[in-house]
Amino acid sequence: MSIEGYKLSARAAAAMAGNAGVQNAVEAIPITGGEGTSFDWYGGGQQAAGIMVTPETAMRSTAVWRCTTLISGAMMSAPLAVYEHLSNGMRRPVADHEFNRFLQVEPNEDMSGPEFIELQAGAMLLRGNGYGLMRQARNGKITSVDYYHPARVMPFRTTDKATWYRFTNIDGGTEDHHSSYVIHFRGFGRDAGGIRALSAISHHAQAIGINLATRDYTAGQFERGLMTNDYFQFPKDQAVSPEQRAAFKAYLRKRAQGVSNAHNPLIMENGAEWKQVSVSAKDAQLLELMQYSVVDVARIFGTPPHMIGETSAATSWGTGIEQMTIGFKLYTVMPHMRRFAKELTRKLFPVIGARTSNLFVDFDPDALEVGDSKAQGEMFTRALGGNQLPGYMSQNEVRRKKNLSPLKSANADTVYYPQPPVAGAPPAPKDPAQTPTDPEEGSDDAS
Repeated sequence: MSIEGYKLSARAAAAMAGNAGVQNAVEAIPITGGEGTSFDWYGGGQQAAGIMVTPETAMRSTAVWRCTTLISGAMMSAPLAVYEHLSNGMRRPVADHEFNRFLQVEPNEDMSGPEFIELQAGAMLLRGNGYGLMRQARNGKITSVDYYHPARVMPFRTTDKATWYRFTNIDGGTEDHHSSYVIHFRGFGRDAGGIRALSAISHHAQAIGINLATRDYTAGQFERGLMTNDYFQFPKDQAVSPEQRAAFKAYLRKRAQGVSNAHNPLIMENGAEWKQVSVSAKDAQLLELMQYSVVDVARIFGTPPHMIGETSAATSWGTGIEQMTIGFKLYTVMPHMRRFAKELTRKLFPVIGARTSNLFVDFDPDALEVGDSKAQGEMFTRALGGNQLPGYMSQNEVRRKKNLSPLKSANADTVYYPQPPVAGAPPAPKDPAQTPTDPEEGSDDAS
């Protein structure tokens, strides 16, 4: 059995045959776009460098694993809450809003709020799409936001151009829900159907396949004792029977295969010679290829190589590394958080007619700004108004950042602002170094 030119294994073919009923049901829906193929829906992949690349096999790559966990972990670490737009252009957190339960504590019975964001971010990074289904009571109140694996969700458009989602439950049953009940976390772009985002794994299967194939080849080298291309030569007048050839191969496997036997001496009889033609790892540039494949994977996800352990090109741990880390937050994590926050706002606080809600959902990206003690001290000094400059934080706000109890002083909640000069007071003495001098004073041609 094959799909789109890809030959399936016996196990995969049996799985496809077992899902024929669900597949026929999906194909029976009056769809006009976004239906995709059953091969995509059931987690198919692409053949690259001799490796079948799917979201699951891609996670075997340490580079893909670290990029995915790094970005999703950063998004999970940023607090998510409901805020209110104020008339002065500012915003304030609505700590007692009921939706904070889904965002921070427990969106459903199976996971916490941060884990929900991490899972959705991982699904978005690996498959391009993550899905959450809002469950409601009869009075319309949201009771939970369920997580569904992307392979169990099939988005489609009906003939009236409405967007629907078909969810397949664990028991095999399906549910169809309108897009107003579905939180769709998309990555970059849209596919030809216009519903789902593009998948980084499917678009860059070759780069990920090279990374996987390189590691598999290296592991095979060690498993075979780094003797894959060697051969043994016997004298011309020495005929070797099939039985002797089989016995000699069995002897080699026992004595020379595997890392533990890599340096065991071999006993050669009847004038046999060992010819070494194997290429060393250095000659084959395996290390360079592995380093390049890691950097290539980091480039796909927008992750600085040093953050996933590739430091061969990093000559020093200084300002350059620090700026790349700041760029990772600004150019990689922030766009994903913006997509998530706007999608949550759009579905939890929908637009009614032409009127938008003054409530919205957003992350607190400042929570990711954690420097060393010196950097934090300098930042809080400026925030409190150091060097007699206007401050922008009070003492209790700084203490809240450091998880300290608030002060009871009357000025602890006041932001410092320098007092204006008192009328009639003598002016402050000027700095002699900045006092302008008479242009004629000290001149050689002064009369």
